[in-house]
Amino acid sequence: MSETNKRAMTLVEVMVAIFISTIVLTAIYGVWIRVQRQIARSNAKQTLQHELRTAANHLAKDLKAIREGTFEAPPGEQSADGTAMKISFDRFIETEDEKIAQDSTTKVEYSLKNGLLTRKTDDSLDILSVNVDSMIIARAVDEASLGATDLESTDEDFKAGREAMLDVAITGKKRIAGSRDEMYHIERTSLVMRDEYYKNTNKTYISNFDLAKLETDEVMVNDSSQDVNFGPGGAFTLEQLENLDPDQLRGMRDTQNELYNQANEAFNNINDNINNTETGNDFLDTLAFWSDSEGEKVADMKDDLEDADTQEEVEAAVNALETYAEGKEESFLSRSVSGWSSMSQEDKMLYKKAYDLKVQDRAIKAANEKAKEDNPDAEESPMMIDLVTEVQDQTYEDESGTQTISASQNEELQEEARELKDAYDRISLDWMGEFGDEDEEIQAYNAVKSLITQGRSKLDTIEMRDQAKENRDLIDQVLGS
Repeated sequence: MSETNKRAMTLVEVMVAIFISTIVLTAIYGVWIRVQRQIARSNAKQTLQHELRTAANHLAKDLKAIREGTFEAPPGEQSADGTAMKISFDRFIETEDEKIAQDSTTKVEYSLKNGLLTRKTDDSLDILSVNVDSMIIARAVDEASLGATDLESTDEDFKAGREAMLDVAITGKKRIAGSRDEMYHIERTSLVMRDEYYKNTNKTYISNFDLAKLETDEVMVNDSSQDVNFGPGGAFTLEQLENLDPDQLRGMRDTQNELYNQANEAFNNINDNINNTETGNDFLDTLAFWSDSEGEKVADMKDDLEDADTQEEVEAAVNALETYAEGKEESFLSRSVSGWSSMSQEDKMLYKKAYDLKVQDRAIKAANEKAKEDNPDAEESPMMIDLVTEVQDQTYEDESGTQTISASQNEELQEEARELKDAYDRISLDWMGEFGDEDEEIQAYNAVKSLITQGRSKLDTIEMRDQAKENRDLIDQVLGS
């Protein structure tokens, strides 16, 4: 009978085994983290590209069919950097074979506010994206550039096509889940406004719509007093609905139900973006219930905003975030702008605008560099300062019709652009360090600025969702009676 040799593992052997296991597990965890980040980046990119491409296609299709002379852009609704915009115009309705039907038009309105881009027509309201950072629509060439080439000087058709051409650029921004990085994507397209082109090439051209209008204007009065009330997004009343037949009511209910579902989906997408916003708090802060760090404070406000489901709750969460941001901005501006404390109020407003642009461009630059690492041929997102200081042609209406001031002639806007660019160049953000490696206070502040925008977008979607639900319930009440 043989004796089996038995011995226990020594403490040194146990420690060596633990050490080796730790190295192996750390390597595996590192690979897993990189794979997860790559998947998250790919998902964010696909989502952003799909949303922006859909929006660009809608916009290009509408602008191609725009009825010349109907474009409206109320001054109070526009921002110079393209982050806020409201435009409306009449477009010719397309036939089944995608040709322009020149005997009828429909009103189209695009609205961009707090990242939320919507498209509204006479009978529908669509949410195109909740991740739009800016949208720029501009003439492909200004008046001063026309006729500069030999072809333009000899070919009137070619020149007319250039005059009727628009360039569209839609820039989107989406937070990448599990990281502090943001994904930027820009979708560009160019188009020719066909009605304007035809009128430029043929001075005797007049659409069927214009002919019909000339014949009927004097004898027909159109009562449009109810149009807005029954439009998508508006509030219905019991008195209005009681005058409609069941088929009309069921059709309107389907429209409101579709709007409710879109708003609900947008609401959930915004909540995902809020949840993915990094606040700068680390793992230990999360575990330590007694922690009072900057990142943990913002994390609590972020949770309040994500959990908010009513307009009152969202407004309260946004107000708390704005109070926090205001408390930090004075300190940050004094570190970024030389002589800030002694500036006049007017100069402070100028430098505050330039500071906000520089902070945004800092993030965009980091995102462009990251995109270049992944794909050397990736298209760079434009800097906000370049978008804001690019003076466009200005149009206005007077007694003689539509007038245009070319960018080269608009001295007032040129001077404003120069002042903003000078202020931008004088601002230094070197004290912040490298983007993504800032201290917790800066990370928390950047998160707050992002959360404020997302909160305002959430307010808009809740308003749309709740209004659609109220309209749908009211229609059901009338149908039931």
